[in-house]
Amino acid sequence: MLGINDVKALLSQTDERTLTLFVDVDNATRENQASTPAWKIWIRNQLDTSANSLNGDEAGDWAAIRERVATFIESYRPANKTLVIFANAAGVTSYELPMKLDENQFSFGRPQVSHLLWMIDEYEPYLLVLADQEKARFFVTYLGSVGFQGGLKIDIEEYDFGDRNSVNAPGGGAAGGGMHGTGDDKFEAMLEEHRNRFYRDIAERVAALQQQHRTRRIIIGGSEQSAHAVKNFLGEAVQKLVIGVVGVPLYETPEQISQRVQPMALDYERKQEFELVSQVIDFAKSRGRGALGRADVTEALEMQRVETLVLIWPSPDETQDNDLAFRALQLNSNVELVHGAAADLLHGEGDVAARLYYTL
Repeated sequence: MLGINDVKALLSQTDERTLTLFVDVDNATRENQASTPAWKIWIRNQLDTSANSLNGDEAGDWAAIRERVATFIESYRPANKTLVIFANAAGVTSYELPMKLDENQFSFGRPQVSHLLWMIDEYEPYLLVLADQEKARFFVTYLGSVGFQGGLKIDIEEYDFGDRNSVNAPGGGAAGGGMHGTGDDKFEAMLEEHRNRFYRDIAERVAALQQQHRTRRIIIGGSEQSAHAVKNFLGEAVQKLVIGVVGVPLYETPEQISQRVQPMALDYERKQEFELVSQVIDFAKSRGRGALGRADVTEALEMQRVETLVLIWPSPDETQDNDLAFRALQLNSNVELVHGAAADLLHGEGDVAARLYYTL
C-alpha cells in the first residue's frame, strides 16, 4: 500500500537528474483507445523535446534515462487511470493510481513529489464495515479504489436454541396461558445473545483489519441498529478511529459503496486539516511549536526541528513547495497538504507552516 514511507524511500533512489512523469493512461479516455494510445505519443514527444534542450553531463544522463523510459512504455499495459514514473540513470520506478489527472506533468531535475504526496494524503486508506443482523462485509478503500476484505455470516441455523415449542410450552393451569410469554422472552433473549456474539465477532475482525492495513479511519454502515451495536463492541482505541455511521445497503457494489462513503471521509479530512492549521497558527503566534511563512519554515527545516510540514494544495508556488517537501522528507518529517478552508486560512499566514518538535 503506497504511503509516505514509500516516497521517502523513493528519494533515496533518485537524484537531482530525475525524470518525473504523471500521465493519464485511462483506457476509458477515447484518445487512449487508439492503436497507439495518446499517453504513449505524449511521452515520446516529451522525451524527444527534452533531448534537444540538454547539454554536457545532463545530456549523457538523459540518453540513459530516455532509453529506459522508452523501453518501459513499449511493454507497459495500463491497468489503472494514472501512471507515475520516476526515472534516473540508475533505473525506473513506477506507480499506478486509480484517480484521474487534471493534466499530464513532465519535469527533469529534482523529483517532483508534491503531486504524489497530495494523492496519498487525499485518498488515505480507511476501513469500511457493513453489517446487519445476519451478515457483514469488510472493505478497505485506498486511493479511490475499494478492495473487498471478506465477510461474515451469522450461524443462526447451527446455534442450539433447543426446542422452541418446549420452551414455549404452557405451564400449569387449565388454560395454561400464564407462562406462554415467558417462553417467547427466553427465546428472544437467546437470539439476542447470539446476535451480540456475532457483533463481537465483527468487531474483532474490524480490529484485526485495522491493524493489518494500518488505517486511521473507520466507517460503519449497514442497518443503523447493527452498525451502532458493532461500534459499541469495538475496543476503546479502535472506536476512536470511527469517523461516522452511515446507512449503506449491504447489496450495493463496491463502486456504489465508495460513492456513498467517500464524501464523509473527505469531509472528515477537511476538518482534520483545518484543526491542524489552526493549531500550528496558535503555536506560532504564542511562540510555541509552530512556524509560519517560508522564511521561518525554511529556518526550522535547517535546524531539523520540523515534525510536520504543512503545504497548500494546489500549491501557489509548486517549485518552492516541492523543494520544501523534498527537504522535509529527507529529514524524516511528515508532510500534510491541505485544501479548502484550511488552505484559505493558511494562505493568510504565509502559505506554508510547520509544527515543530520543540520551540525555536
